[in-house]
Parts: sequence; structure tokens; C-alpha cells
Amino acid sequence: MLERNQLPLRPAAPGFAIAWVTVIAGASVALSLLFACVTPFVALAAVSAVVLPRKMAIMAVLLAWLANQTVGYLILGYPQTFDSFAWGLAIGIAAYGSLVASLGVLRLKASLAVTMAGAFIAGFVAYETVLFAATVVLPSGDGAFSAAVVAEVFLINSLAAIGLICLHAGAAAGRALVAAQPGPALP
Repeated sequence: MLERNQLPLRPAAPGFAIAWVTVIAGASVALSLLFACVTPFVALAAVSAVVLPRKMAIMAVLLAWLANQTVGYLILGYPQTFDSFAWGLAIGIAAYGSLVASLGVLRLKASLAVTMAGAFIAGFVAYETVLFAATVVLPSGDGAFSAAVVAEVFLINSLAAIGLICLHAGAAAGRALVAAQPGPALP
């Protein structure tokens, strides 16, 4: 199990943090292809907030959103209308809001599990609040914020967060194994 002092990755090699940003952006592409409009930005933001230094987390969420929009418009054929572009921007703002809320939880002194859960919950509330607020000026379906839809978004984000945490734990374990390997003997 990861200890609190292993997160964020500031003590680790900078290359590992950069690789993790790449993983987050790549996960966004895969998850965008799988879930389209329900890309789990809350999971991406919460995990990034916990495992990355602040600037790297911002970069990861920005790249994840850009990757999602690129996949949406170039591969999935999102309509190229004002409403569609505006909703894309609203989703980007919501993803950033989720990150800010998740980062705010890091100030609390709690165990890693409580920190991750708190970052996820705070991020989810911020994300949904921003999107709901956007419905004041942007068109939305009647059931877009029904209990069933919000529950589905929560489930997708929960599963994605668990997957990303497991991926991070595996990478951290692999990093520890590589660091523990003795170097070649010098003559």
C-alpha cells in the first residue's frame, strides 16, 4: 500500500511525473472513445491532484480535456455548433473546477485513503455544480441531471479513479523494484 510520503511524486524522478501526465492524457483519449461525453474528468482530476505536483496536475487535466475534445470532434463526430463548443468549454471549466476542489482537500492532514476519497468527492461536487450552472445559459436535456444520470457519472468516475489508483500503485511498486536493483559491478 502506498504511504502518504510517496505522494505527490515530487521526491520521485521528474521523468516519472512527466510520464504520469502522459498516462493521464492517454487515459483521457481511451476513456473518451469509450464514454464520449461522460469522460471521467473527476477521476482524472482527483488522482492527478493527489499524485502530481500542482503544476503537473494542471497540465494533466488540461491535456486530458484537450485530448477529449480532439477525439470528440475529429473521431466521434461531435456537432460543430455553438452549443457543442460552449458545452465543451463548460466541461473544461468543470474539469478544472474539479481539480481545484481536489487540490483544496490536500491541505487537510488525513490518511491517504481519506485524502483520495475527499479529493474525489470534492471534485465530483465541483464538477457537477459547474455543469449544472452551465444549464442556465446552455441548452440541456430534461434528464441530464436526473438521479440516474448523476449516479451513472459517479459510477464511471469511481471505477476510473480506482483503475488509475491501481495503475499508479503498480507504477510506484515497479519504480521501487527498479530502484532496489543493484547496479552492474565495476571492475
